[in-house]
Amino acid sequence: MQELSCTWVPGTTNIVRLKISGETSAGRNAARTIEVTSSSLSRIFGKEAVNELYLKGRARVKADPQQIALLT
Repeated sequence: MQELSCTWVPGTTNIVRLKISGETSAGRNAARTIEVTSSSLSRIFGKEAVNELYLKGRARVKADPQQIALLT
């Protein structure tokens, strides 16, 4: 499982920026950033992830490889 850091994209009301942390084959830390709609985030990770975003402005979720594949 990987941990994703979620924040709102400034100036938008429905776009979420996800930072996916991981390791390369050489063992170095690598991070990817993707942007999805809040409805996609809710559909993949459940409404709790979006609720935390609305309340705190950021959220952390754990994702399995299947969920990450749905994001890309």
